[in-house]
Amino acid sequence: MRVRYKNLFAFTGDAALPLLESFVVEAGRIVPDDAPVDREVDLAGGFVTPLFSDQHTHPSYVAQTLSALAALPPDVLSIEDLVGGLVRKAKDLPEGAWIEAWGYDESLLTENRSPTRLDLDRVATDRPVFVRRSDCHSAVVNTYLLKAAGIDRTTPDPEGGRFGRDASGEPDGRLIETAAVRRVERLRKKEDFEGNVRRMCALGEHYLSRGIGFVTEMMCERGEKDLLPVYRAARKAGLPLAVGMYLVWQGGDDPFGMPDFTEDEKTGPVRYAGLKVFADGSISGKTAAIRGRYPGLSDDENPRGTMCVTHEVFRAALAWARRNGVQLSVHVMGDRSIDRILDWLEGEEPWLENEPSVRLEHVSYLRPDHLEHIDDMNFPVAMTTQPVFPFAEWKGYEEAIPRSMIDEGYAVKTIAARIPAFALSSDAPATTWADPDQPFVTVAAAVTRRDARGTPFGQAEAVDVATALSLYTSRAARVTDLGTKGLLLAGEAADFVLWSENPFAVAKEELADIRARRVWKAGELLWKAED
Repeated sequence: MRVRYKNLFAFTGDAALPLLESFVVEAGRIVPDDAPVDREVDLAGGFVTPLFSDQHTHPSYVAQTLSALAALPPDVLSIEDLVGGLVRKAKDLPEGAWIEAWGYDESLLTENRSPTRLDLDRVATDRPVFVRRSDCHSAVVNTYLLKAAGIDRTTPDPEGGRFGRDASGEPDGRLIETAAVRRVERLRKKEDFEGNVRRMCALGEHYLSRGIGFVTEMMCERGEKDLLPVYRAARKAGLPLAVGMYLVWQGGDDPFGMPDFTEDEKTGPVRYAGLKVFADGSISGKTAAIRGRYPGLSDDENPRGTMCVTHEVFRAALAWARRNGVQLSVHVMGDRSIDRILDWLEGEEPWLENEPSVRLEHVSYLRPDHLEHIDDMNFPVAMTTQPVFPFAEWKGYEEAIPRSMIDEGYAVKTIAARIPAFALSSDAPATTWADPDQPFVTVAAAVTRRDARGTPFGQAEAVDVATALSLYTSRAARVTDLGTKGLLLAGEAADFVLWSENPFAVAKEELADIRARRVWKAGELLWKAED
């Protein structure tokens, strides 16, 4: 059956092409609009785009947040609010279950400090209390969990992380960076397989309601916590997402330090797409490696941030990715860590043909000299970035770095002009915003360059609406092959979204309020907003 969708404004995914007024779908694909059709669908002047890709996100963490307390404005403005919310949450949980929250940013709390174990002990002393920070790199736990993990004043800090301590040297409950968080999270009771599948299936409606059909899973493990069989079972049960998964490197400086991928693991709509290493931490957490210094940190507190990977470990991870024929994804936020990673890539040759061999994630403080370095290397890289961070975490950024750095950061316009494989993304749930994976929140941040207060930052790096949309569609599709080209053109899959407003017609201040109304995949209507 040939169906014409008419009376619409459709962004093709290519910023250089005009908007379409109609298009035709047959057998799940866009076909030339020049032949008789069997049926017409009038979209009443609605705005349509290709189905979006979120190229840097954490769906499994998003799934956890659906049942955890959102420690975010406007509901949580203080540690007292957090404690009260957790107490109420605990009443609805089965005995012994972890009491959890996510998203806190100490700079947005009225106390202007991180919660500690003493605060969380007011929630419970006989069961786990776990609160994840907004950057997803750090967390706070109660005394019960510290004891269960064997963390006391004699426990050495793990490599690449540390345990927060009070003035007397006792652990204060803060787990700083992922190496410290893992020490506690390994205690988490493994959910039964069927429960995990049900939880992943719930993600289908969540992402479709945001106009997203293609996602990455950026922090994966093998063994008991391997998500690949869970996602594949969820796909069989109806999960409509394509998922590219990235395995976190844990092989040290040995290029054979982890088992190789099988061909099956690298094949299909849910697959391992690459390997990930962490070069540094986060800006708001003052752990990203920068050329300057974070104010207020002593020499003992890593005032220039933390390099989380050595040259030897990076070389081993790169060799592993090359041998396995997958992408190497590098979490790299600070300008000093970008310096280091680009130096380490000198002399390398690409090993993939259909997508960039290396992805640079966040590139928060990518500078013009970095782009010149990339040009000189003749080594094409892909990049993702998230202007939702300075939008949502404006206070944390203002406390962490000078205004000049805030203005220069997340240089969307500069990167978009130089790097073809480039995507806007959410990094959800790793930010202080209630729904950071609503893509038009990020689009608005990229177009307006205004934070949640309305204060401008780095206006020179603002992009137009068409460019922002391309960075969620066709340009995003170049970062990693997730089974889409992000285009509404003849020959491509009929994967598209009807939105509540036309972003080319509304005021810039209203962009963040645009929401998905209907979603089609392969020409089939999969989701419709409630009227």
